[in-house]
Amino acid sequence: MKKTGDFRLPERKPLRLMSYLAKYKRLFWTQAAGGIIYNTFIVAGPILLGRALDAAGDLERSGVSPERTRSLAVFVILLVLATAFFQYARYLKRWNLRNMTNRIACDMRAGLLRSVLTYPMQKMEKESVGDLMSRTVGDVDEITNTIYEVINESWDTWLLMISYFVVLLYYDYRITLICSLGAPLALLTAELVRHPVFRFSMNARMAASVVSSHLQKTLNGLTILRLFGREGTETERLKEYSRNQMKWNIRTSLLQTGMMPAYTTLGTIGVIGVIGMGGANVVAGSWTIGTFTAYLVMFTLMVTRTRVAARVFNRFHAASASWARVKNKLQEGAATGIEEPSSIEAQPRPGEADAPTGSPHIRVEGLSFSYSESGHKALDDISFTSKAGDFLGVTGPVGSGKSTLALLLTGLYPYSGKIILDGRDLSRLSGAERARGLAYSGQDAFLFSASIAQNITFQDKSSLSREMPARLEEAIYVSALTEDMALFPQGLDTQIGEAGVRISGGQRQRIALARAIFTRNPVLILDDPFSAVDIATEKRIIGRMKERLAARTIILFSHRLAAFTVADRVLVLDRGRLVEQGNHTELMRSGGVYQKIYAAQSFLLLESGLDA
Repeated sequence: MKKTGDFRLPERKPLRLMSYLAKYKRLFWTQAAGGIIYNTFIVAGPILLGRALDAAGDLERSGVSPERTRSLAVFVILLVLATAFFQYARYLKRWNLRNMTNRIACDMRAGLLRSVLTYPMQKMEKESVGDLMSRTVGDVDEITNTIYEVINESWDTWLLMISYFVVLLYYDYRITLICSLGAPLALLTAELVRHPVFRFSMNARMAASVVSSHLQKTLNGLTILRLFGREGTETERLKEYSRNQMKWNIRTSLLQTGMMPAYTTLGTIGVIGVIGMGGANVVAGSWTIGTFTAYLVMFTLMVTRTRVAARVFNRFHAASASWARVKNKLQEGAATGIEEPSSIEAQPRPGEADAPTGSPHIRVEGLSFSYSESGHKALDDISFTSKAGDFLGVTGPVGSGKSTLALLLTGLYPYSGKIILDGRDLSRLSGAERARGLAYSGQDAFLFSASIAQNITFQDKSSLSREMPARLEEAIYVSALTEDMALFPQGLDTQIGEAGVRISGGQRQRIALARAIFTRNPVLILDDPFSAVDIATEKRIIGRMKERLAARTIILFSHRLAAFTVADRVLVLDRGRLVEQGNHTELMRSGGVYQKIYAAQSFLLLESGLDA
């Protein structure tokens, strides 16, 4: 697949904004050259305009002559050429600056996503998706738009003001110094509102996160809300959150834009002074009309930029609130060690050993885990082994710790004790190694809003390598999806909707199972993957797994015991502890928890007329 760009955090000091500018130094210096050329020499425009006016006045007073006509034509042509040259420099500045800030936005968003992808799972479960979306979209937009405006106005305002100021001093330093006093007063006024602007902007961004979170939760739970008649309540709640956001946005806007009349007034006073004092110079004969016009145009442009400078000053502090929110998340990602996300076909990272490629031997020793700091253990001192190619079953009553053990075996949660895969500690494997060694399918069966093929392979059918169609066909067959393909209008290309809303629960689970099988990873961790599948289909899948996946280690977690009659060994959990283990026959003879669960399920199946 063709790469469109390498968007990632700067390698050095990614928590400093200057690092992002340094990464794109070619674009930065190109736009800087355009900005310097445009704003340094643009003062030539008013000067040439003044000279052209004087030449026209001389032509009118003294009559037409070749020399005077040539002089006027030269100044007019120079004015046109200078304007064209300056505008090209301006285009060069703006195009490169926009290109740079767009790339910085992509870097920040990619960095935020990578940061979130490396969060400890226990921390991630406490995060609000809406808040993360608000930071990734709204805050990053605010930051990069401000970067654009600050850099752009550094040339179009600060450099331009300096250029005009130097030339104005040359014309008349006394008038310039007296009439320019409004500029520092405008900037001082902007400094006085700096802290309120930051505080109000931070509150506005936090309020936007609340609105985004509420919308995300409402859309995800749309069916339930409608079934329980909660539409009105949730709408009113959204209005309340939106009113709070509006309140802080208005306060921020009042400080940012409400001060503009004050900045304009301070500049206008200076213009009045120029008209009075400059007019006196014209009457006294020390200035011509052209000189006065050039001076007035340049001074007016300079004080106009003073107003812009004060506005940008306030905008900068508003964006500082967004940068604080983004930087906070980047810091958390840096603390966990940001690692490049791996794909199914990811290669080992340089300097690291390969992940197990054959079906590994698994050894678990003294495994314990707690979801909270209360001390209550969801799992307590679990130990077992599994040989390469084993079909291992794990069962137990509700709340016994089955799903917890399944999650710990993925390596995504911290734990005490040891999980060893072929002599290597699971906690020491990189994310890429885990992704190549382990495959997981859970009862939730999360699917993306994409086609069936994309959900199984994580890529378009057109981009599949030569051997992948056969792998895809095998995954579909083992998951008992072959029979369903005729029901889907576009087959594997059928779009299944957000989270698979267009298909049944059983089909969702089997597509998720096919995704795990497709990886060809040596260890399959299957957490209750048949809870929405009928027993006949479950038996068919188990038979095909035994037939086609015999070389892989399969660890099946389930409260239904029908599949465990063919398991090599079954672990029985109860209240977080391993209370029994053995094959189906041995456990039935022991008369323990397993035998009681199996007897109860067999009775229910007989009552319903199904064969256990």
